[in-house]
This record gives sequence, structure tokens and C-alpha cells, in this order.
Amino acid sequence: MPAVDLDRASSLCLSPPRGKMAGIFGEGACALALRALARPLLHGEAVVAVDGGNRFDPYAISKAARALGGDGREALSRIRVSRAFTCHQMEALLAHRLAPALARFDARLALVLGLPETFADADVPYAEACRIFRGCLSALGRIASGGARVVLVGRGERPSDEENRRAGFFRHLVRIADPLLLFAGGIPGFRASRLPERGR
Repeated sequence: MPAVDLDRASSLCLSPPRGKMAGIFGEGACALALRALARPLLHGEAVVAVDGGNRFDPYAISKAARALGGDGREALSRIRVSRAFTCHQMEALLAHRLAPALARFDARLALVLGLPETFADADVPYAEACRIFRGCLSALGRIASGGARVVLVGRGERPSDEENRRAGFFRHLVRIADPLLLFAGGIPGFRASRLPERGR
């Protein structure tokens, strides 16, 4: 993937095509995604976030909002966050609570932080983890097809030997993300099936 302007790429990742899920993965992905949220939040857009990796940092959004000349508190007032610490909790949030939350807060942007990280627990049998992962993707696919913009964000760290099979969850997200901003070896790359006009 070619190297790109990070601000433009992260902004594009907040607007995936209908039915698609955008991805921002790698070292620094969460901080970049949270900074990118400041602009739509300041423009009055509501956001619902599901945090599966304990990565949500309100200070990053507030700081970015202030750098844009806005009010950090005002930006943060438009985002709702739910946390999941296990893959079971993540599935419950995505399958049963995310769509109603988007409707309740009149939000069209769903940010999902740390989805693959919630599947690292070796106490969850691999077959069960696969079933839950499919359930999560199915729920997100329905939400994206319904018109909400779904953005997946994660670290994508190299797994240890015992987690190697579970690295497939992350690799699958990289394959399906469109657009995708991926930091590999500290170098960002960008992939998209379509790019909007520069003025949009």
C-alpha cells in the first residue's frame, strides 16, 4: 500500500462506503482515530463508541478539538462510550445494544475499538471464539448496510505463539476493511476501493 497523508487517510476512514467497514490498525491507530473524530464531533455529529481494548482516551479528542479551535467539552458531549472486556461482552454490545444506541442518539458513526483484542483470552475455546467473532461481524455488517458508518480500530500486535491461531481474527478484519489505514512496521499505508473528490 502506498504511503499517504495521515490526516486525509484518517478522515476518509471515517466515511466508508455504505455496507463496508473501515479499518485503522497498528501502532498509534487508536490515537489517530480519536484525533480524527474531533472534526465531525465539532460539526455536531454524534458518535457511539464500543471500546474493547480499554483504548478510549477522551483527552485525545478534547486536545484535538481545541487544536481545531473548538471546545473539547462540547466535542465530548456528542460521544457515547460502552466498554467490553471479553469477547462475550463485545458480542452482546454489538449484536444487541449498538444499533439501538445509534438510533437513540441519532448517531451515524459507530467506532469499535479493540475488537480483535477481546478475542485473545485463551480460556475461551477457539471454536467458540470463532462463532462469537462471526456474530460480531454479522451485527456490524447489518449496521453498516443500514447506513451507519462503522470504523474498526485496533493495535494489531504480533501475537505470541499460543495466540497465533487467534491472529486470524485481526487478519480477517484487515482483509475486509474498506477503506483501510494500516501501520505496518511503523509505516502507514492506505487502501480504498473508491476515493471521494478532494473537496468532499
